[in-house]
Amino acid sequence: QAPSDAHLGAIERIAPTLRTLRHADGGLARFHGGGRGLEGRLDHALAESQNKSRQADGLSMGYARLSAGRTSVIADASPPPLKEASINGHASTLAFELTSGRRPMIVNCGSGANFGEEWRRAGRATPSHSTLCLDGYSSARLGEAGQGGRRQEQLVDAPTDVPVQMSQASDGLRFQGGHNGYVATHGLTHARTLELTFDGRGMVGEDLLVALDTPAKRTFDKAMDAKSLQGIPFQLRFHLHPEVDAAVDMGGAAVSLALKSGELWVFRFDGTIDLSLEPSVFLEKNRLKPRATKQIVLSGAAMEYATRIRWSLAKAQDSAMAIRDLNRDDLDLTP
Repeated sequence: QAPSDAHLGAIERIAPTLRTLRHADGGLARFHGGGRGLEGRLDHALAESQNKSRQADGLSMGYARLSAGRTSVIADASPPPLKEASINGHASTLAFELTSGRRPMIVNCGSGANFGEEWRRAGRATPSHSTLCLDGYSSARLGEAGQGGRRQEQLVDAPTDVPVQMSQASDGLRFQGGHNGYVATHGLTHARTLELTFDGRGMVGEDLLVALDTPAKRTFDKAMDAKSLQGIPFQLRFHLHPEVDAAVDMGGAAVSLALKSGELWVFRFDGTIDLSLEPSVFLEKNRLKPRATKQIVLSGAAMEYATRIRWSLAKAQDSAMAIRDLNRDDLDLTP
């Protein structure tokens, strides 16, 4: 039977949106409980749709996409869902994922719903995402479990203002966003800038914590007093895919990231903050238990009304412009 016009119209709208949310490896971005999908299913569906159009890099369904060369970056660029719609929502505002060719590199931990309530709650928290966490708080907090026997918590005290701008930088594409999830508790707005070069071989990031007005500065001063003027601690996290081989390099000033494709990326940072490589987990729906992995953590303290953290991800200079990635994934029979 021929589909109805309404059905065909929906496909016309769906296909470009899915292309925006599709990483370079063919999988979907992993936000708010979603997964990458079965291998090849998304590409098969897009091919069957016979719709080859795609949206320009920018916002789609609240997500921002930057792509160049072999690299794709997708960021959560809108407020999280609210009330009843938020029971599967994550505190992931301004978190991003980065994939190079067939190889995911920077990820979010994902949904832990398959591994029990504790993992489910942990997966929803900001520390499980590749973004900034302030003073142990998530950008949106989990409320009390719902009534009527429902155990899922709604998101409360979530960001309500998430301004975003996409533009062109001198040598690439730029994403700028911010959120007010920490204004009520600490008086600080988190702002993030991501710039991806035109060849996809490098990305520069900047994260700002800033008190924007007089009430925010008063809230920050109170938070500083509660910390005995020792500063408000923050952690900037970059969760790595389990297949990324990471090692601290250059005397603690960088992290080398080796992908199965043979690509080598280097993570660097500026400023008087601490870098560490710490344990993390990768939560996949088709596994019996979480997979162990690592995360890059930049730790510091906000002492003033404005704190800036700069960092970068770039392919090593001797990495080829194009790599024929024939490295087959090993058959993994472990649970």
